[in-house]
Amino acid sequence: LCATNCNDIRDFGKAMTARALWPAVKALSLDVTGTLLVHRWPIHESYAACAAWGKLEDPPSAEELRPAFKEAFRETSQLYPCFGHEEGMSSRAWWAAVVKNTLRHCGRDYSNADFERFFQRVYQHYGTLEAYEELKDAKGFLDWAKQQGLAIGVTTNSCSRTIDNTLPMLGFHDHFRWFVCSGQVGTEKPDPWIFVETHRQASFWVEGIKREEVLHIGDSLAADFCGARAAGLQAVLLDRSDNAKVMQYQDWHQGPDYPGKSEEDVKAWTLKNLGEVKDLLQRSIIQQLQ
Repeated sequence: LCATNCNDIRDFGKAMTARALWPAVKALSLDVTGTLLVHRWPIHESYAACAAWGKLEDPPSAEELRPAFKEAFRETSQLYPCFGHEEGMSSRAWWAAVVKNTLRHCGRDYSNADFERFFQRVYQHYGTLEAYEELKDAKGFLDWAKQQGLAIGVTTNSCSRTIDNTLPMLGFHDHFRWFVCSGQVGTEKPDPWIFVETHRQASFWVEGIKREEVLHIGDSLAADFCGARAAGLQAVLLDRSDNAKVMQYQDWHQGPDYPGKSEEDVKAWTLKNLGEVKDLLQRSIIQQLQ
């Protein structure tokens, strides 16, 4: 997928500013939450429902849990980065720490038995279809991209449970050739090393692929767009602001600089949905054939 008039494209930065994919895109990397799927219910509401089910004494309300979860998630992410990769924590142990910290921020301290009953319900909930819904443009886009012969993979700041359970449960896993998640590789977006791993895994499927021949797609300006561009990949930012279920949970990340970074550049590469990404790729195919 590339524009054929190379004389009009003097370098990668100018091509991106003109919103022409250059060089040819041979592989796609996609974020998961906010790009392919969302939580069906707000996390604080699900936690409140689980607390009521578990018959906790003075159970925290959804209103209490909203800020408490956000703070606990941030604290636990900074204390045990990449979902406890360096500490060798399981996904269950890491999320147990988040939930316990959430209760602490609500001013609650329960017995081990009460906490385990509540937490097990929470953890089970996020292992079911009831917890998630796929975004309506996701599978159609993936089917189309696969038909074009593009190698497709995942690059996500998540624990291994997302890769091993959530994506298969929702029927997404068969669309992908590779899976890069921060909980498994020990580095997270926007750090360039996670995108280095993305390129390494893409190289297994597309021999000789260059980093700039990978297009990363995600809904976080800092983690997805700036991170990918700084690592030398092409990138598109999805603006999902019209969907109230799309939340930026890791909002503490700072977007790294990259060549040609500007408000105009970000705006030029911000699209509303995966249908618009498909249109962009299709225009590049047409340009290539001219």
